[in-house]
Amino acid sequence: MGKLLAAFIFIVSLSLPPSITAAEVQWIDLSVAGGDSVRAAFGAVEGERGPAVIFNHGTGVRQFGHKGSVSNGNMDVTDYVKALNALGYTAIAPVRSHLKDSAYYERGGTVGSTADWIAVVENGMQVAKAARSFLAANANVDPARIAIMGFSEGGNVTLWSAVRQQGYRAVVLLAPATLQSAKKYALKEAATQGNLSSFDAPVFLGVGKNDHASIRKVVQRRLVPNLKKTRKVLIHRLDYPGGHDWFYKPRNDLLNDVGAFFSDYLR
Repeated sequence: MGKLLAAFIFIVSLSLPPSITAAEVQWIDLSVAGGDSVRAAFGAVEGERGPAVIFNHGTGVRQFGHKGSVSNGNMDVTDYVKALNALGYTAIAPVRSHLKDSAYYERGGTVGSTADWIAVVENGMQVAKAARSFLAANANVDPARIAIMGFSEGGNVTLWSAVRQQGYRAVVLLAPATLQSAKKYALKEAATQGNLSSFDAPVFLGVGKNDHASIRKVVQRRLVPNLKKTRKVLIHRLDYPGGHDWFYKPRNDLLNDVGAFFSDYLR
């Protein structure tokens, strides 16, 4: 898979306009409201002032950190930053760690109180807001063209960020976690028609055909129908060839779809 991804990035990089160059991914300290800071993987596409994407990871990265996640065979957020750069977008992927020792998944279930999981989502929204401010202040970024994208827990955070922090140009949800333990921040609550009506950005939604039954249930019974009722632009594919962990890597099949979506609604 690594060789395929590298080949894809190389090919796409060749297609970028001559005035645009993807810089190396670097680690920065991102200031968050309240005086906290998080580490974030950041890759700038230098040249003309252009669009940018915030990528929000899942619980595994929050629980184990970047290096721990990679060694566990979970997600490497720099893979997504590099892939988005290759598509022509400046990208940032903050590595959240809030309540990593008290709110996490274990053996198919959640550990932690409702208050813990509420705090996890609220912190995630604050981190996303900080990432947006960082991008908006970057000389390579057009503040009016910032998208937000997330997987699993990060997909939940992404949707709530779109609901509470209007103005994102596009929204990408990859197998958004139901987070029933977060109660008022559960996916089914974000997916009410009232909440979805609070923002106008087009939405791309991707779920694996073998993903968690709970995710597929909320997505099919509430999220998709209510997105359609808001008359929002919705591009969705619910049959990617794998389960939840299929999204650990930015696979070509997914990048082709996300790239086409961004080309239409973020450029």
